[in-house]
Amino acid sequence: MEPQRTDSRYRLYTDDDVAILRGAKALVTDGLRIAEVARMPREELRRAAMSTPPSEAGEGAGASPGFLDSALEAVAALDGQTLERILFRATGMGTLPAREMCERVLLPILREIGKRWEEKRLSIAAEHFGSAIVRARLLALLASEARHRPNAHKVVCACPDGEMHEGGLLAFAVHAAGSGLEVIYLGANTPLDEVLATAEATGARTVALSLTRPLRKPQVGKLVARLSAWKAGGGERRVLLGGTAVEREQERFRQAGLLALAQATGAILTWGDSP
Repeated sequence: MEPQRTDSRYRLYTDDDVAILRGAKALVTDGLRIAEVARMPREELRRAAMSTPPSEAGEGAGASPGFLDSALEAVAALDGQTLERILFRATGMGTLPAREMCERVLLPILREIGKRWEEKRLSIAAEHFGSAIVRARLLALLASEARHRPNAHKVVCACPDGEMHEGGLLAFAVHAAGSGLEVIYLGANTPLDEVLATAEATGARTVALSLTRPLRKPQVGKLVARLSAWKAGGGERRVLLGGTAVEREQERFRQAGLLALAQATGAILTWGDSP
């Protein structure tokens, strides 16, 4: 099995590839030797996967305290190879569904990297190093989930001007794509005018923004006015806001009809099935 790769050389697995891995893992768990499983036809591995629910295939995977400590040791040592191996094991050899990989593995390690950097237990270089690896994993997951769906609800995802931390936004984008939405991902430090122009040009009815930097009152007022004007410009438009800065001003955003999310992954389920 030779998976495709992104431009940054990260592997992209198809649904069939994941099924093969899931079947192989189930057979090894049942007691077969890896060498035996490696010689099996792909069809036999698919049958093994069909008899094993994804949740069982990934059982035991995820961000346990031991996982986080081992991963952060690799980050502190700038040891990318070891970190990749730890991530591969934590995601059940790639068999966890994309959204579970976000919630159980990638977001916990990203939060812990940020926490240890704030506590000065991790250097700036190590924080950048570890965050870049996790971000690349999230981008690869988004690429594997994203598909062009002609009648799908489009959502433009971005961090506005000056916002460089996009981990939460990427996780939201993966959840949105996995829920059947068509994601237009712009990423970090995107001027708000460009975000809204992109929504107009693509016909997207939803804009999702991640805000982590503290906002001054004039900034909040300007943001609310700009987003409210865009929302009022067409039927059934939505603005979703997430991040630590949003939590401090959520009542003001809600009063303006802008949805402030407590966590960026849950709210899409209330409308994600609608075109």
